[in-house]
Amino acid sequence: MTYKIKQIPEDFIVDEISNVKSNQQGRFLYIEVKKKNRNTLDVVKELAKQLKIPLNKIGFAGSKDKHAITTQLFSIANCNQSKLKEVNIDNVTLKFIGYGNEPITLGDLEGNRFTVTVRNLNKIPEGKIDFCENYFDEQRFSKNNKQVGEFIVRKQFKEAVELLELPVTQNNYVGSLQKIPKRLSKLYVHSYQSYLFNQSLQQYVKNGKKVEYSLGTFIFGDKKEDIKLPLPGFGVEIQDQQILKKENITLNDFIIKQFPELSMEGTFRDAYVKVKEFSIETENDELNNGKKKAIVKFILPKSCYATIVIKKLFA
Repeated sequence: MTYKIKQIPEDFIVDEISNVKSNQQGRFLYIEVKKKNRNTLDVVKELAKQLKIPLNKIGFAGSKDKHAITTQLFSIANCNQSKLKEVNIDNVTLKFIGYGNEPITLGDLEGNRFTVTVRNLNKIPEGKIDFCENYFDEQRFSKNNKQVGEFIVRKQFKEAVELLELPVTQNNYVGSLQKIPKRLSKLYVHSYQSYLFNQSLQQYVKNGKKVEYSLGTFIFGDKKEDIKLPLPGFGVEIQDQQILKKENITLNDFIIKQFPELSMEGTFRDAYVKVKEFSIETENDELNNGKKKAIVKFILPKSCYATIVIKKLFA
């Protein structure tokens, strides 16, 4: 079934379900940030610029989609409410929530509430989704993130630099990579880990409806099991190393002596996630004449992809 999402920002609405508790006073100012067609990091940079503070004084629980309308909490260290009133950022509204003694850091949320409009439909799928395979979706991989991460893990630094088209001085490829912001370079290695997880999950599910993506195939089944699968890295025990053998790597390859900060410890991720408060409504699609649109609402835990739920629904 051919469908369209994110034709306009209003088609993808994300509201963060925060676990942060605010008070009447504290070292950190908490604000609700509602943005449209803006990256979370772009908003952080602009906010820091206008407040004339370092970037690391602003905290948030997770990055939100750009092509969407999203709401999330930020913390700002040593900032009073009056300064906030002077901030003016295009397509962004700020709302004072309160104060606290702790910064908001990555992972400080319960999950996200999604309202996704799916367009260009001839018919609407029946039933509901109670659970979903917990794949990483395209947003995790971008254009070359997985490949760059793989090169770094394999210590093929020259190939990583060439793929990123970075300037090189006297064949110092490690030096070129070290100039990349640490947050971004970590993302490359995380992307490769995510790809390996997807491969393991696909192998685990085995049978079901198939949906192609840029790095392979998602397989969606009709059974859910309470099981965790590995995000490979050093220091974790993995019983089934079939995926690693196929990739011709070992867990110790994630120890990167040239970049200690990029050495990735292994962990585990839920193979399936519960989809809460799922609902679907049908309307005429005003952007695609003669077609229908589905307004799909649901809640997911943190670090899960709404687009995966949509792919399963319309597989």
